[in-house]
Amino acid sequence: MKKSLTLCVVLLIAACQPSANEDQSNTAEKPHAVKSEEIAPKNDFSLLVDQPYDIIESDQTCEEPIVIEFFAYQCPHCYTLEKQAAVWKKKNQGKINFLAVPTHLGHQEFSSFLIVHQAAKRLGIIDKAMPKMFTRLHEEKKAFASQDDVVAFFHSLGVPEEKARTAILSGKEIQKEIDKNFELLAKYKIASVPTIIVNYRYQFDVTKAGGYNKVFDVVDETLGLPSSCSTN
Repeated sequence: MKKSLTLCVVLLIAACQPSANEDQSNTAEKPHAVKSEEIAPKNDFSLLVDQPYDIIESDQTCEEPIVIEFFAYQCPHCYTLEKQAAVWKKKNQGKINFLAVPTHLGHQEFSSFLIVHQAAKRLGIIDKAMPKMFTRLHEEKKAFASQDDVVAFFHSLGVPEEKARTAILSGKEIQKEIDKNFELLAKYKIASVPTIIVNYRYQFDVTKAGGYNKVFDVVDETLGLPSSCSTN
């Protein structure tokens, strides 16, 4: 199990890497001197500004500010960012709606983490469960092999065994939430994780933001920009 999980994580690193800009330093075409008449006069210099986010179109609105993080538990970059996210979420608890949307990147062997994630939400312990699930996979190299495994995991977080088992067995409700998350991933054409969307208007990843320690600075910045969501 340990070797299998380690191999899967190594193979999936490319799928969850922060996107990088294409290297355009090599070119076969020799530059020529630019004449002034070749440049159309413009007063808009916005294209020269390297914004740490992309502006996207969406038909979704909300009554309160929202931050969506698309991630995968097996993604090492998501694991690194989770430490930053935990600090930010604690600081903004009750003020900003933070929605963590997990995916298995098309690899069914990690489906159990999506189920446990939704069960943890139903139990109201998702903020406690997420860092433990990342640790379980990346440090302990363990998956969830059975319902008893999951019950024991929730029990370690203070949930009575009977209550934990009831949450796990809410199969239809859990599957409905998982399906809803995949629809959201498809709607915004999420191709890599971690990816952040703020107020259904601003989208970026670790590379675009300028590094792990800059991601939530960009979150704060974009929360103050115009959108269809209330910022009151």
